[in-house]
Amino acid sequence: MPLPTFTATEVQPGQPLTAQAWNEIVQALAALNAHLQAAEETSLRVQIANAGIDLSRVRITAVSQDGLQAFAGVRTADTAGQGQFIFSGLRPGVFTVRAEAPAFDAVSQAVTVPSAQPVSLTLTARGAAMPALFGAPLGDALQILSQTGIAVGRIVDAQGREVAPANPGADAVGVPVLMQLPAPGEPVPVGTLVQLAIAAPLRVEATVEVPSLAGLSLEEAKKALEALGLKLGKTENRQRRINT
Repeated sequence: MPLPTFTATEVQPGQPLTAQAWNEIVQALAALNAHLQAAEETSLRVQIANAGIDLSRVRITAVSQDGLQAFAGVRTADTAGQGQFIFSGLRPGVFTVRAEAPAFDAVSQAVTVPSAQPVSLTLTARGAAMPALFGAPLGDALQILSQTGIAVGRIVDAQGREVAPANPGADAVGVPVLMQLPAPGEPVPVGTLVQLAIAAPLRVEATVEVPSLAGLSLEEAKKALEALGLKLGKTENRQRRINT
């Protein structure tokens, strides 16, 4: 609704305010109020019904039936736990509202403006979104991915050693994740295998105390070492000369 042209008429101090001037002010205020009401009537709210979706990655557009008008929805403050986008200044008519987000199939709906009720749209997940795993113990990360329906194809530690995704071993399950591919929030199509990089697991080697072998023959020393799981290495025979 266009605003009528307003003629500004100034008066000098002491001059009376005529009825005509007062009526012009009243008419201008009435026209402004009607314009604001019309703009409010042609606004449109769109509700995203998916629970837990990252609204910052959702894009909402509205395109008029003739394709000449296109608008992007502005996300409102999410104070009530509901994700809403608002369009303002839409002319009355039929619009196609479209919502899209990574890892979801886009959804569209025809809407007649003005609409007194918010339009509710539900996005259908396409595969899953990669969760944020940085710093999580490998065992927890694998459990999160399993619950999300994402399969792991490869795990390597910081020293380049391969870790079996199906059986990482007790020394690796508590090691934190350092990198992931794809990045958090990226869509993971069904059948895609993701990759993880973890810190190097601490490997504790078993140790034994070497017994004293002094005074034993070579054969006796060998048997004493083998009893402890040790092997006799290179030996050297030295003889000491006694001067007379």
